[in-house]
Amino acid sequence: MSAGVASAGAVTATVMEQLAQVMVDEGCKHLFTLMGAGNLWLIHHLDVQHGLPVHHLRHENGAIGAADGYARATGRLGWATVTQGPGFTNTITALLTASRGRTPMILIVTDTSNLDPQRFPFAGGVQALAPEVLLDPLGIESVRASGADAGAVLRAAAQRARAESRTIVFVMPAGLDRLEADPLPDATDLATLEAPDAASAVTAVDPAPVDPAQISAAVDALEGCSAPVLLAGRGVVEADAASEVLRLAELLGARVATSVPASGVLGEHPAVIGPFGGFSIGETERIIAGSDGLVVIGASLNLFQTRKGEFTQGRTIVRVDLDPAVVEGAVTVPVRGDARSAAAALADEVARRAAGRASAPDSDAAGASRIPLPAFPLPAIPLPTIDDADRSEPGRIDPRALAIEFERVLPRERRVFIDNGHFGAFPVLYLSYTAPRSLIWMPDFGAVGSSLAASYASAVADPGTQSVLFIGDCGLYLTLGDLETAVRERVPLLVVCMNDGAAGSELAHMKDWGVPPEQAIFGYADLAALAIGMGAQGALIAETGDLAPALAAWDRTRGPLLLDCHISRAVRSPIYDHV
Repeated sequence: MSAGVASAGAVTATVMEQLAQVMVDEGCKHLFTLMGAGNLWLIHHLDVQHGLPVHHLRHENGAIGAADGYARATGRLGWATVTQGPGFTNTITALLTASRGRTPMILIVTDTSNLDPQRFPFAGGVQALAPEVLLDPLGIESVRASGADAGAVLRAAAQRARAESRTIVFVMPAGLDRLEADPLPDATDLATLEAPDAASAVTAVDPAPVDPAQISAAVDALEGCSAPVLLAGRGVVEADAASEVLRLAELLGARVATSVPASGVLGEHPAVIGPFGGFSIGETERIIAGSDGLVVIGASLNLFQTRKGEFTQGRTIVRVDLDPAVVEGAVTVPVRGDARSAAAALADEVARRAAGRASAPDSDAAGASRIPLPAFPLPAIPLPTIDDADRSEPGRIDPRALAIEFERVLPRERRVFIDNGHFGAFPVLYLSYTAPRSLIWMPDFGAVGSSLAASYASAVADPGTQSVLFIGDCGLYLTLGDLETAVRERVPLLVVCMNDGAAGSELAHMKDWGVPPEQAIFGYADLAALAIGMGAQGALIAETGDLAPALAAWDRTRGPLLLDCHISRAVRSPIYDHV
């Protein structure tokens, strides 16, 4: 039994000390915070008694974004804490992004609404706000500690957040810091909850057996398809089901597309054709458009993913999910199960029927597959290239050419974060992703400025993998305080500002709607100089040839590098035709 497990049942002096112990027992390796009066004792105990790394952001939104990014990058439970009132309200945008993104995360927030405003006119009056007033209407789950049992409540919340991939807010009323804690009840098996690495980060629940009748019906349906395509979604990442999906693809002779959250999960296998949906262009788009059947494994099939039904309409869809909903406008064949078990069962059935056909080639007996055995490997689909003229001009780079150059000069061991905005399609489309969690895009609430803190946390958690952030100038301005944290901690983060000197999304909408663009154009500021003034390293990128020298000159031991890449406004993102 580890030291953390042995200490978990011990009585601690105060609730705050016990909460700190529970966090450590539950596998908290890094805490992201903006400290206030309500949570300073918790932070103190984590620091002094446990030596836990505490990372102080400059805005509460950044603290939540960092915990979110840490969880998305590592697969572990993310931890954050903020103080009451305005400290809490400042978290809402990032908190809603995490909640909608199903990030396993705990936010510990204090609440002074239980204090007498006559005795505590500031904390109990001015700053008083019960967090549930905002959380409940937004659908963000919360639990409230009521007294000396707070440690047990937090432990249960952490277990749920991890097992259900859920963001939970733990509300801590004022006064617990001076309250003696109840002894913690015995845990069933704390050793399984420490999550020292991503593989053990989720408390696995044994999946229910896959229904053989559903498997048989699904393969029957696929036998009627001449050009099926597989879609691997986030469920494949969470279930570690890459090998099962690729085996099924090889047996079917089918190409495999991925959702953006699943980018890289299938490695460099030649069957992989790139992103499915709004980001599909070139050969990827042609293959998907020509398909007559889809095997959708652990993907949401949201409107952007399906191009508002364009990629699903009229097709046969075998839908593998824990809750496989019917797809409107398609023949839906459900397979209820987790990605790994269901993909393996589908592959086994395809192989069984193929074997039956091989042993009796002239027989039409039941179970003889009509799916031909394919010739593998299929030729790999290359990354997209610029499909028309390069629109770079002096001092302004075509964003497609810029992304293609980044593919050439960036290290293969990388994790790319992409903020929200017009520029975001280009690094998705023109860079390759060959490892799980190597591309992290956070569109869950559509918030510009959602990813700087998240990418910083990735670099904290995994400095051996180069974390790269692509962000627009508007998103950078919104979250400059998060860059200061990376500077202060000397975190080796590469920040690529795709600077079009404007609000790029609004320019696209203005053009579509016939509105004059002047109100969305702000000009190209020298953001590299701004970064240098903050203590970062910085370089202006005016042409693609500037990239390699700027990266070669970067001293990663001194902290982040910001590349201020001045891009042309003349190139329209292809995703705006599908949103």
